[in-house]
Amino acid sequence: MTASIARRNFAGALLASAALYGCGGGNGVALSPQPAGKVITYTAIGASDAAGYGASVTCNTGQNPVAVALPTCPGGTGYVPDIARLLGNGGTVVTLDDLGISGAVIGPDILALRNAYTSFDPASPGTSCLPRPSTDNPGDFITNELPNLKGNETLVTIFAGGNDTNAIVNAALCLTAGGATPAVISNFIATEIAAFGADLNLLRNGISAKAPGAKIVVADLPNFAGIPFAQAPAVAPAKPLLQAVSVGIDTNVYAPAAAAGLATVDLLCDARSYDPANYFTDGFHPNDAGYANLAGSYYAQITAASPVQPQTNCQFATAFSAAKRPLPRGIPGFDPVR
Repeated sequence: MTASIARRNFAGALLASAALYGCGGGNGVALSPQPAGKVITYTAIGASDAAGYGASVTCNTGQNPVAVALPTCPGGTGYVPDIARLLGNGGTVVTLDDLGISGAVIGPDILALRNAYTSFDPASPGTSCLPRPSTDNPGDFITNELPNLKGNETLVTIFAGGNDTNAIVNAALCLTAGGATPAVISNFIATEIAAFGADLNLLRNGISAKAPGAKIVVADLPNFAGIPFAQAPAVAPAKPLLQAVSVGIDTNVYAPAAAAGLATVDLLCDARSYDPANYFTDGFHPNDAGYANLAGSYYAQITAASPVQPQTNCQFATAFSAAKRPLPRGIPGFDPVR
C-alpha cells in the first residue's frame, strides 16, 4: 500500500474518534429480567464507547487531558448504563462503576505505538507521523483502568480494540510512507495482533486476580472496512489494512478466547454493525439505537446459561476489501495466502 493512495484527511477521519463502538451483536439469546433481590456490582472497562460518545446523553466528564466517564452515568444512553438498566429490570440491585477513558487502548505497548506517530497525512509531511506530544496520552486499560477495580465486582465488561486498530493502521501507513515493504507491513500487523492478544490475557488475569467473583464479558470487533466511516473517500483506500487488523484481532484473539469459555459478543457477523442507521453522525460511534443494540447483545451473553460462540467465517469477514488486499502473506488464521 503506497502513500499515494491515501487522502489528505485520512488520519483525521480515522483517529479523531476515540474508538470503534460497533452496533449490536446478534447471538440469538432471549432477554430475561434478573431475579428480584439479586445484587450485581458491575464495572465497565472501555474507551469513549464506555463514556457513550455519540449518545444523546453521554457519561463523558469532559476532563482534560483525557475524558473519563462518570462512574454511575445517571441517565446515560450509552451501552454501559443501558446494560445496568437491563440488569436492574425485575428488582435486581445494580451498582455501576464506569471506568471508560476516551482514546485509551488496551495496553502500554500499543499505547507506545499510538504515541509514536501523529496522524498520517501525505499532504503534510512536516507534521505527519511524528511522535505525539506528551500531553496527548490517553492511557490504557491495564495501566489506568484495571487498578481502579474495587475487588467486589460480580460483572466486568470489556470493549477493546477500536483505538488499537486505528493505532496499528496509522503506524502501518507511516511505515509504508517511510519505505517499508508489504512483507514488513504484513509481519508488523501480525506482531501487533499478537501483542493485543497478550494484553487481553494480562487484562483478564488482572481482573480475575483482583475481583475473583467477577464474570467477564467482552465484545469482538466489526470489520472496520465495512462500517460507515470507512466508506468516506479519505478513508476507503485504507480498507485492506482496516480489515486485516480488525478481523485479524477477531480471528486470532477473540475467537480462541471465546472457544476457551470467554463470553464474547459477536459484532463481526452482526449485520447491524454495518447499518448506518445505528451510527452517530461521524459514522464511527453508535447513536442511541446502536448503543441499545450493543447493550442488548452484552446482556444476552451476560445472562445466557452458556456463552454463544461468535462466528468468524461470515460474509462480513471478507466482503469489503479482500479483492484489494495488498499484503503478500496472510495473517495467521485469518487471511489465507492468495
